[in-house]
Amino acid sequence: MQVRDPVDVSVIIPTYNRARLVAEAIESVLRQTRPPREIIVVDDGSTDDTKQVLASFGDRIIALHQENQGVGSARNRALAVAQGRYLAFLDSDDLWMEQKLEWQVAIMEQFPHLGFLFSDFVITGNENRVIPKGLSTWFHEPLQWDKVFEEMSMVLVPCVAREEPVAFYSGRLYQALLAKPYILPSCAVARASCVTPDIRFPEDNHHCSDWEFFARLTRTNPVGFMDVETTVNRGGDEWPRLTRMSAAAKIRFHLRMIESVWKADEVFVAAHRADIKAVEADLYLQLARHCVMHSNMRDARAAIGRWFSLGQLAGWPTGVGVALCAWLPGSGAILRSVRSLVRGGSD
Repeated sequence: MQVRDPVDVSVIIPTYNRARLVAEAIESVLRQTRPPREIIVVDDGSTDDTKQVLASFGDRIIALHQENQGVGSARNRALAVAQGRYLAFLDSDDLWMEQKLEWQVAIMEQFPHLGFLFSDFVITGNENRVIPKGLSTWFHEPLQWDKVFEEMSMVLVPCVAREEPVAFYSGRLYQALLAKPYILPSCAVARASCVTPDIRFPEDNHHCSDWEFFARLTRTNPVGFMDVETTVNRGGDEWPRLTRMSAAAKIRFHLRMIESVWKADEVFVAAHRADIKAVEADLYLQLARHCVMHSNMRDARAAIGRWFSLGQLAGWPTGVGVALCAWLPGSGAILRSVRSLVRGGSD
């Protein structure tokens, strides 16, 4: 592999108790065909041998250590010292393909109006399975990028050894991010000049931290998506996770993010009030259903009340059924039994 001139990129890697994994992540950055200006690794209070592992890289990385405060705090710590023209994020359990930075910086240079660029990824996990087009696994319905973005073109990136150019989409993603995340941080490269001091990772919303960061970034900046994989996401259960939480907690974090981002944006609310209500109603219905399944009827009834107040007729059949279950004694146990039978029959 021929290593070419560096690119003006600050790589930001937060980590916590992943000594072996973070070492492999760093190595994947050091193998880049165009290496970055700097690699900033923030050890968020690890209790394993992460500190010693980071020290073994010497001056090839900038290692920062702090008490455990969460991934948002760790990324913000790195942002405060980053010097690169571009910012690239890498989770410590992910890996980069060797031409990742070369590909993405080449496109960012071709399109100087972009605030950030992201890509697809492959998933590896248990039993050595490799799943291509990992982003499509996040959603129940097929991804249709031509309906998410306003513009589509074919872009020839000189360093990509392909017979066909790379499909490239660009436009505004702010409204689409209201309902769905779309962006794996390890796949994103942002223009540092667009990451103004008011755009940071929230430190009190562990589930939606990166989602909210990119939402705020795309509020005033066009976004690009290159339809090619640049990253390996190690998604199996054998890897230590930074955050583990229930589905109900994730929904509540999503609702909090909507309050702090889109509902706090008066211009957006004036133009898209109905869209906000539709997303909130769907989330409250999901929350109510989850609470019923776990026999948490008080929270289920509260969620149904919020859903009802939003007046979204599209979900009425499901909503009425969930509401009846929320007031029916023993319904949670019955639903769990039915779900177990259905899952057993599909094995």
